[in-house]
This record gives sequence, C-alpha cells and structure tokens, in this order.
Amino acid sequence: MANIRVSHLVKQFAEKAAVNDISFDLGEHEFLVLVGPSGCGKTTTLRMLAGLEQASGGEIYFGGRRVNDIRPSDRNVAMVFQDYAVFPHLTVFENIAYGLRARRAQSKLIKERVVKAATAFRIDHLLYRKPRQLSGGERQRVALSRAMVRDADLYLYDEPLANLDAQLRHQAREDIMALHHEKQSPSVYVTHDQSEAMAMGDRIAVMRAGKIEQIGTGAQLYERPTNLFVAYFIGTPSINLFDVVVERAPEGLRVRNAAFDLLLPPETAHRLEKYAGKPVKMGIRPEDLHVPRLAPFEVTENNQFQGVINVIEPSSTGASVYLSTLEEKAQDFTATFRTRIPSTYIGREIPLAVHLQKAHFFDAETEQSILAE
Repeated sequence: MANIRVSHLVKQFAEKAAVNDISFDLGEHEFLVLVGPSGCGKTTTLRMLAGLEQASGGEIYFGGRRVNDIRPSDRNVAMVFQDYAVFPHLTVFENIAYGLRARRAQSKLIKERVVKAATAFRIDHLLYRKPRQLSGGERQRVALSRAMVRDADLYLYDEPLANLDAQLRHQAREDIMALHHEKQSPSVYVTHDQSEAMAMGDRIAVMRAGKIEQIGTGAQLYERPTNLFVAYFIGTPSINLFDVVVERAPEGLRVRNAAFDLLLPPETAHRLEKYAGKPVKMGIRPEDLHVPRLAPFEVTENNQFQGVINVIEPSSTGASVYLSTLEEKAQDFTATFRTRIPSTYIGREIPLAVHLQKAHFFDAETEQSILAE
C-alpha cells in the first residue's frame, strides 16, 4: 500500500483560493478525516486527490510517484460520493461490478468480488434489483460495495452519510470502518460533523478558509487545541468562552470578569504571567463545570461561581444544563453533569465548581492558544 503525501496544495478559482497551501502525510493504513464548516475546502481537496480537479499549485504523491498530471482513471482511487452515484438503469450487481468491468476483469473474479462485497454489506439479497427499489441506506451500501471490490491505493469518502437519518448513519459508519479494516489502505473522509470525525478518524485535520488549522488525533484536538477556532469547533456541546482579564493578586494570578473571580493554579499562572493586566479568552469545557459536592477536586471560593439554570436536557449519562451568568449583561454557557437535575431547578441559581487545571486560554488578538505546546 502507498503512503500519500500532499505538499503545499493550492486550488484557485478566479480570485478565491478554495484550498490555500495545505500539506499533510497519510500513512499506508491511516484513516484521515477532513472536517470543517461548509466552504472550507474539504471536498475540493478530496477532488484533487482523486484527479477530478486540477491543482493550481503544490504536489500530490502516491508512494514516491507524483500524480498531479495523471488522469483519474489511472490513479487507482476508489471514491464514495454523498449522492451515492449509482446508475439507475443497472442492477445492484452491475453497479457494484462497474469498475471491474471497466478494467476488463474476468467474469469469475467479478462475480466472486461482487458477491463477497454485497454479503459484507448485507445487500446480497438485492443484487438483481434496480436502485429505485432500494432505500437510501441500501443505495449507500451499494456505493460502499462498489468501492470494496476495488484494490485501490486510496479510498476517498465525500460526506457519504449526509443524506441518511440518524439510525442509518450509525450503521453506515460501521460499514465504512469495516471496509477500511478489510482493505487496510489509506483513506480520506470528508465531513462537516465533528462528532463523526472524532468517532472515525485515526487523525483529524480541521480546516477553515482553505487552510488546515490543526491536524492530530481527536484527543489532541480536544485537549490541546492550538487556537480558538479548533477549540470551539471540536466538542459537543461547544466549549464555553469568556472574556477575562489576568490580574496579579497577593496569592497569585487571578482571572476576572463581571461574573467570576478565579485563582489560577500555579502551573497555569506561570504560563500566563506575561498576560498580567491584559485581556484573554478563557475556555471551559462543559464537562469541566461541576456540582461542587460532586467535583473530583477540592472546591474553594477561588474556583467556583454562580449561574442561573435556563434549560435542562436529560441524557442517558446525566444532563446537559444551559445556564446564564449573573452579570448585568448575562452570558449563556453550558455544563454537562453526570447526574440528573430535576426540572424544578429551572430558574434557580446554583454554584458551579471550575476544573481550572483543564481550562484553556487564548490570546485575545491572535486567538492562538497560550497553553499549547
């Protein structure tokens, strides 16, 4: 299997750079997810890897072979599209076999591979139906089966689950991972759904405005985001962001605003020393806000503040609680608790303990992480 290398890739459309100087390496068994908001360049990157778009600049290598000028049909790439791209006039069997027939594979080999793929994706009983007789989930599995029969150097997925409902998305996600483990070839998967990215990717590349903001494992992106955009984009519910000022006090550094006055742990204070007297952005993940009596750390007046509950959403593991600060211009924020909160608490003020060792801080001007390595 080939390693994939992308070096300073650019795609220009008139005056706009849809992809603006991105680089990454893809291991021979790796599943890489490109995630980001609509229009950030994810699909354009995928299409350049497939050869469906000509790069305006930069290099693409499969193994040590530069493929920029090689036709899509000669790149040995299998691609699964958002709209399934099945042929309505062909049976399921012929849809799956299409790529093999185009490469003039022997009939015996075609039959063996089609039946194996259809069985793996649980559509072997549908081989002689037409696409109009299939559900959306079944058509998606036809597209996955068509990819599976190929021995491709690279597998590409362009938001293949976008048209499926929640239950089918979960099953199709398992099917895609089964295909990846079967083939053990490098794969690139495009989605705008960060929870999908976190569940599937060996590594994740977060894109914005044609650039890669950060690339790493899901844990790295969640726990050590390099900037404000990545911190806010990765995580459900999103990180809570507060404007604070870093101030010196006799006992150390504190972060203050109209809603709270918190004492920073020594290791965090050391990193923020040069920001004393300056505004910064403070990020607190919803799960790092605790009911004081259940907090996994010592709670004092220096690491808690008050909030008023607006909405409670019960979940299988506890509750997501939507609150507001008590300042004059109240700010909304979210906490996730591993305990149920009765609906009678709506409208009440409650204390919240902040796990300050896990707080994130960002430069107010550059939006870069202050604590990132």
